[in-house]
Amino acid sequence: MTSQLDPLKQIAFNQFVILKLPSNNWKIVELRKNGSISLGKFGAFQVNDVIGYPLGTTFEIYYDNTSDITENEDDSQNKNKNKNKNNKIPVGKVRIMEEKLSESSNNNLDEGEELKNDIPELTNINSSENNKHLINIGNKVQKLTMAEIENLKNKSVSGDEIIAKIIDSHESFHKKTIQSQEKYLKRKQQKFAKYFTVNYLSGSALLEYFLAKGDQQRVMDMSQESVGMLLNLANIRSNGTYLCVDETGGLLVYFLLERMFGGDTDSKLDGKVVVIHENEHPNLDLLKYSNYSEEFINDHVKTISILDYFEPPTVAEVNSTFTPFSKEEIKELKGNKRNAYFRRSKLYKSQLDVVKFATEVKYDALVVTSTLSLPSLIPRLAENVHGSRPIVCFSQFKETLLELSHTLYDDLKFLAPSIYETRCRPYQTIRGKLHPLMTMRGGGGYLLCCHRVIPAPEPEQLVATDNKDPDVKKQKTE
Repeated sequence: MTSQLDPLKQIAFNQFVILKLPSNNWKIVELRKNGSISLGKFGAFQVNDVIGYPLGTTFEIYYDNTSDITENEDDSQNKNKNKNKNNKIPVGKVRIMEEKLSESSNNNLDEGEELKNDIPELTNINSSENNKHLINIGNKVQKLTMAEIENLKNKSVSGDEIIAKIIDSHESFHKKTIQSQEKYLKRKQQKFAKYFTVNYLSGSALLEYFLAKGDQQRVMDMSQESVGMLLNLANIRSNGTYLCVDETGGLLVYFLLERMFGGDTDSKLDGKVVVIHENEHPNLDLLKYSNYSEEFINDHVKTISILDYFEPPTVAEVNSTFTPFSKEEIKELKGNKRNAYFRRSKLYKSQLDVVKFATEVKYDALVVTSTLSLPSLIPRLAENVHGSRPIVCFSQFKETLLELSHTLYDDLKFLAPSIYETRCRPYQTIRGKLHPLMTMRGGGGYLLCCHRVIPAPEPEQLVATDNKDPDVKKQKTE
């Protein structure tokens, strides 16, 4: 049954997914059969318990007396394991999260009693109309000590029970307004709740993961808005052949494949992405998080070094270095000679691909995210782009694209270079209130888009000359 699961819709084995934690942080995990995944202070769970559910399902980790512990009790004689005994995270069971913790911020409710009905934890707790009786005396209002909270956590008490005890021990909680109580409850849930959401690892989710980690340089400060605009301007679609320069570790190629094939490794659609790289080997490390098989990636993603692309060998030069054997001759090869032949055959085919993609193929678009000198790079790469096809370049800095635009304006092969900037300000929605967040990222980079055109040849200019032939009569004019 599990072998028939659709990894685009259901949670399946050997799939990379991204988990959303109560703290609003993200974690990328691989779902290996019979394995367990630790979420730190939020607990741990068995992979087999979540398989088969739809992607986007929220699970709650709970414990009972029969819960398994990650440590092996038979190794009690091992001093190192006994020393770290208290550091082991117990593996709990999971159940589908109830609707009580689902986001309901879109319900514009004004009455406090209606808000309480939406939050079961606050149903039987009194609240105040305002905060005028609330006196801030620090931690003295909380009678439950940190040692007691840690003791509850070590006993694998559920997050709901810990939060309920914290609220019961808070002497001033009933003096807060219902809105303040809701904010307080949300902060405690982010700290003590034991639930997580399993989401599909899309290109957008992977980008947000790196941005949340503070690793903007790895993705060249891209944003979801800038990537979406880039894909639209470049008209990325299935059955296309695209030339790409990717210095984001494969994130741009991840987006291209997702737009072309929808994340389906069994897709029957055609299309190729040719990646130009400046190093000895391409850096497409982020493709390991995709659901595509290695065979699928080898068929649809081709890599060429920038030196081979600009100065490719000829077919005659490639054929002079290797002569393919017939099937009978291959069968006669033994041991190391057979392996050496296949290695040379693989290199021979890759060299033929270099010649093909560098000299014969015409591309449907050129997409670039690179720190190389764009004014000297783009005109040379664009020589193999079809006429009336887009060229889209992304850069962290506007000045780089301004210099490129000046270069392209002087070349008749490029039509209307334009620079775009994307900026999307997030807003915070609270019940009955809407206002922008106080802090946000400083933008998502800049885009330059133009179209590759093939200029028509200029007409020959007729040069007027004096007619000195006496036999030619002049035309009579009126």
